[in-house]
Amino acid sequence: MTFKHILPVLALLSVALSAQNNLLINFETAGMTGSGEYAPFWHASNRQGLSSIEKNNGYVRFSASGNKNLSNVFDLGYGADLGAGAGLQSNLFVHQLYADLDFKWLELSVGMKERWGVLKNSRLSSGGLTWSGNGAPIPQVRIGLPEFERLPFFGRWFSVKTHVAYGRLTDDKWRRENSKYSPEQNSYTDKLLFHSKDLFLRIGDVERFPFEATIGLEMYAVFGGVMHNRKLEGNEVYDVYMLPSDYKSYITVLLPFNAVGEQGKENGNTLGSWHLSFDYTGNEWGARAYYEHFFEDHSSMLGIEYKNNQDGNKDFVFYGFRRNWFDGLFGLEINLPQRLPVRNIVLEVLNTRGQCGPIYKAPVYPVVEGVDGRDAMYNHDLYDSYSMSGYALGNPVLLSPKYNKDYSPRFRSNRVLMYHLGVDGVIGPRMDYRAMLTSTAHWGTYEDPFDKVQRVTSCMIEGSYRFGDEYGWKVGMSLGLDVNKGDLTGNNTGVMLKLSRTWRIL
Repeated sequence: MTFKHILPVLALLSVALSAQNNLLINFETAGMTGSGEYAPFWHASNRQGLSSIEKNNGYVRFSASGNKNLSNVFDLGYGADLGAGAGLQSNLFVHQLYADLDFKWLELSVGMKERWGVLKNSRLSSGGLTWSGNGAPIPQVRIGLPEFERLPFFGRWFSVKTHVAYGRLTDDKWRRENSKYSPEQNSYTDKLLFHSKDLFLRIGDVERFPFEATIGLEMYAVFGGVMHNRKLEGNEVYDVYMLPSDYKSYITVLLPFNAVGEQGKENGNTLGSWHLSFDYTGNEWGARAYYEHFFEDHSSMLGIEYKNNQDGNKDFVFYGFRRNWFDGLFGLEINLPQRLPVRNIVLEVLNTRGQCGPIYKAPVYPVVEGVDGRDAMYNHDLYDSYSMSGYALGNPVLLSPKYNKDYSPRFRSNRVLMYHLGVDGVIGPRMDYRAMLTSTAHWGTYEDPFDKVQRVTSCMIEGSYRFGDEYGWKVGMSLGLDVNKGDLTGNNTGVMLKLSRTWRIL
């Protein structure tokens, strides 16, 4: 993030600080050490980029956040989060810097801000498939409805959540330096632009009936950028090639629905997820059953495949639930009564083995038909992978490129079957805990499958204790363990200690 990008945020922050409604100051420091090749998986994953696969790392950070009522209809929220660390992605970092301007139910957000996956328990889920909170916050301009809102023209039984955002990835240095050692031989693309959007519809009114259903679509993309030492078309290698980043590219990536075979460079790397959830909200307990289906193109997005004969004529076939719909994240979250020591339980199964099959567009003689398939989840020819600084932006269970010993920027295994359990709760007013257990089988990719299925089992248990005035101080300890039958992560153990303090100024 450059100074010119930070200026608008600082201007809004100065307005906010001139008159406060609420202000919190927070201090936090954490450090870990361990044995093995890497930090334990759950010490390195789904921590908004404040983590590392390095087994010895630590940081200290200071943050301020607050909000101000500008008028009866306008509210301004803001945050600044700065720190320093060792063994992390950066020794000095700006983790968050943002301002949110709210007008009734509409919000304009500018800057870098922590965001989590939709319809997931951010503490206990393995993570969303399109967005998980595994990578560092991305600087962006975002407008939409951040929470489900009952809009007047929909009635009480319907509520909507939506957003559109444009931003910029900040991992140019990692992409450039990592390419020196990778098998791609100095081939990389940097200065990547970012886009996201979603639309969710919720049906129900818990004040009248305890059941709700939610259906939604979210889509993310990286586009534009500068290509270095890559083949674009044919066999010609471009030392430097500017990918489209004009206003037409912004429109195209917003509506990337070109006809099959007519996608251009303006489309970038577009991917997304369908979501479906059913919620029960009782007086003392609740439950949510959810399903997230990831897609890379039309075949897995809509269950549509095309066949073409030797004359080039295309015939579209709708396969519906017969193709690829068992790829996805299946989850169940149970929220227990507050008086019990166990508060929340999350069970998840993730399957990404299908990806529409191993065949990919082969309309060459003597093959009569060409079909879609081999979706290469999270990997891309021009943009390498759906990651930031080598850390997956989607579900981290697919193991980020950061783990690749050969420095490849692509995901080594995107075909997995995972079983996951997460539990948290409280013991009295001062203590809380969290436990995670994940077992994942890896098949590699369709392009480069493993000779044998590799299995990684990761577990973590952590607890924290609050003390001091208003329980403002918090000290915690976390133990992590990985057992790997293969060479993906190795066998790792580690302990993490954390200390934090929150001051309510106003």
